[in-house]
Amino acid sequence: MKCLSMDAAGLDFQAIFRLLCTGSAPSLSSEELSSRISSCVDQTANTPAPSVTHTDVMCFCLTLIEAIIKRLTAQSLQQDVTIFYEDVKRRLFEEMNLMTKLVSLLNCQDQLVSHLSAKCISVYVISDISINGGSSSIWRHRCAEVFQEPTTSSELDSCLWSLTAVIKGVLRGEICQRKRDVLMKLLSGLDASITYLHTNLLTQDTQDPHKRELTNLSKTMYEFFDLLEVLSAARLRYGVCSSVQRVIFVQSRALLRVMRADVEYFVKKRALLLLKKSLLRRAGDDWALGEAQSASHEDHSLTEDMLTMADGVLQEVNAGWLKEVPVKAQASFFGGNCDVRLAGTQKDDVILRAVSLILLKSLEINIQRLHCKGSQSDIDIRQYLTELMSFLQRHGTLMSADAHSCSWVSVVFAEQDDDMIESSKTLIGLYLYKKSLSSSDSGVCVWGCNPHCHFILLLRSLSFDHTVLLDFLISSETCFLEYCVHYLKLLREDWTGLCRSCRHIEDCDGRLGATRKGTDPSVQAPSANSETMYVVQAGNEVSVPRLVDYGSSDESDEAEEHVSGNTDVDSGRTDTKASFCPSEMALEQVQTEYASESLLDKVFVCLMDLRTTVTRLHNRGLFPYNPTSLLKLLNSVEPQRNRIS
Repeated sequence: MKCLSMDAAGLDFQAIFRLLCTGSAPSLSSEELSSRISSCVDQTANTPAPSVTHTDVMCFCLTLIEAIIKRLTAQSLQQDVTIFYEDVKRRLFEEMNLMTKLVSLLNCQDQLVSHLSAKCISVYVISDISINGGSSSIWRHRCAEVFQEPTTSSELDSCLWSLTAVIKGVLRGEICQRKRDVLMKLLSGLDASITYLHTNLLTQDTQDPHKRELTNLSKTMYEFFDLLEVLSAARLRYGVCSSVQRVIFVQSRALLRVMRADVEYFVKKRALLLLKKSLLRRAGDDWALGEAQSASHEDHSLTEDMLTMADGVLQEVNAGWLKEVPVKAQASFFGGNCDVRLAGTQKDDVILRAVSLILLKSLEINIQRLHCKGSQSDIDIRQYLTELMSFLQRHGTLMSADAHSCSWVSVVFAEQDDDMIESSKTLIGLYLYKKSLSSSDSGVCVWGCNPHCHFILLLRSLSFDHTVLLDFLISSETCFLEYCVHYLKLLREDWTGLCRSCRHIEDCDGRLGATRKGTDPSVQAPSANSETMYVVQAGNEVSVPRLVDYGSSDESDEAEEHVSGNTDVDSGRTDTKASFCPSEMALEQVQTEYASESLLDKVFVCLMDLRTTVTRLHNRGLFPYNPTSLLKLLNSVEPQRNRIS
C-alpha cells in the first residue's frame, strides 16, 4: 500500500469518521482500512516524541478506533455496514496485534495520545467481556507491572483510568451476565499490584515527606481514588471481595491521613468523598445503573470491615483529625458554593457535609456493634458531637450564640437533601443510644442532637408544605421513608419532647429578634449559610418554591397541588430562580396570616395533611408502595393533638 502523507492520512480518518457517524462504510476495503489504522498506530508507538502533525493524525486514528467499537457494541449499524466494521475490528485485534500497540501507547509522552489509547483499550475490553467473557491478558499484565513501579507517571495514570473505566462498564450493565464472576476474574491478577500501589501512594507518602513532584502525585492519587470507589462499589453491589477491596476499609486511616499530606486540595476532598460514600454504602451511586444488589449474604467480612473503618475514624478524631481537615472559602470544585453576593462568607459545604456524615456514620456503626454484642462499655456521643460543633464553628458554619444549636443540620445540609435526611436519621439513633444510658435528655440541644428539633426545623425549611414530604416519600433519592418511620415511632413515645422543642425554638427565635415588626419566626431570613425560602402571593393561594422537585409524584391528585415553584436541581443543589423574589408587602401579608399559629400547630397540621394525602392516594391505588405502617403512625397524630389542645 502506498504510504500517505500525515495531512492526507488525517483527512482520510476524518472522512471515515464522518461516514461512520452517519452509519455508512467507506469505499475502500476493510483490509485497506485496517492496514492504514495499524500503520498509523505502529508509527506512533515507535516514535518517542511524535511531531505535532503526527499527534493530530494519531488522535484522529484513535478516536476512529473507539467510535468503531462503540457503534458495533451498540448494534446501531445496518447489517452490511456492521459486517464491514466487524471485519476491520477482527483484522486489527486478531491479525495485526493492535492491543499490544495500544498498550505501548499508554507510555506515550503526549498525554492526550496516552489517554485516547486508554479509552480505546477500555471500550474494546468491555466489548470483549460482553462477547467472550474474557479480558485482554496483555493489558492486565501491563497494568500489574506499572502498578508496582515505585514512581508515578502518565502511564500509571492511564492504566488506572482504563481499569476504572472497565470496572465501571461492568457495573453499569454494559455486560449483563455473570457480573460477579467477570469482576472476580478481572481482579484476580491485579490484587497484589493494586495493594502495593495503595501502600506506595498512601501509607508512606501521607506520613513522611515525599520526594515526588506535587502535580503528578495529586493527579495519580485522584485517579487511584476513582479506582478505589469502583472497587468498593463492586463489593457493595455484587459481593466481589478481594484482598485489595478489604484494604480500603481495613487501612482506612491511611485515607484519613491524606488530610495532612502535601497534595492538592481537590485530592483531599476526593479522599473525604470516598470515605463518605464507603461508610454510607453509596459507592458508585453517581454512575452505576440499575438497582444495587445486596451482597451481605456473600460478603461475610463486610460488616466487620465497615466497623474497622468506622473505628479508624473515631481514633483519628480523638487524635485531632478534625483540626487537620482543610476547608476553603468559596470552593467551586465538586459543587462547592460560590456566591458573588456573599464574597468571603461562604465555605466549602461539600467538605463540611462529608466530614459531618463521616463522623455521624462512624458513631452509628460503633453503637450498633455495642448493641449487638451487649457490651457494657459506651461511647461518649456528646464528646464527638461537641468536637464536630467546634469544627463547624471554626469554619463559620454555625450562626450566632443565640441561635438554636440543633439548627446546624439544616445549615450544613441545606443544599443536599439526601445527606440532610441521612444525617437526621443517624442522629435519631445517636439520641436513642444516649437516652438509653441516661433517662434524662437534658442538654441534648446544647450539642445539637435533639431529633424533635431537627424534624421541626426540617418542616420549617419546607414552609410546612406536606406535598414536599410526599415527594420525599415517593422519591428513591433519599431515605426519607425510613427516617420518617423512625421519627414517628419516637414521637409516639415522646410527645412532650416535641412540645418542649417547639417552645425552645420559639424562644431562640425570640432572642434572635425579628428583623421587622410582625415577622414570623417560622419564615427564615436569608443567611449566608442556608437557602432562602421565598413566599409570594399568587392569586388567592400561597406559592412556595420547593426544596426539591424530583417530579416523582405526578400521580398525585392535582387538586391537592397548592405548592408550585421553579427549581433547578444540579449536582444536588437547588437554586431558587430570580422570578420568585418577593416584595416586602407580599412577605408581610403571608407572615401576618400565620402569626397567630404556633409552631406546634404547624407541625401537627403538616403531618395530618400528609396522612390525608397518602390515604387518598393509597385508596386509589396510586401510591407506589404499601404505606400501611406509615399511616398507622400518622393516624396517631390527630388524637394526640386534640389531647394536648
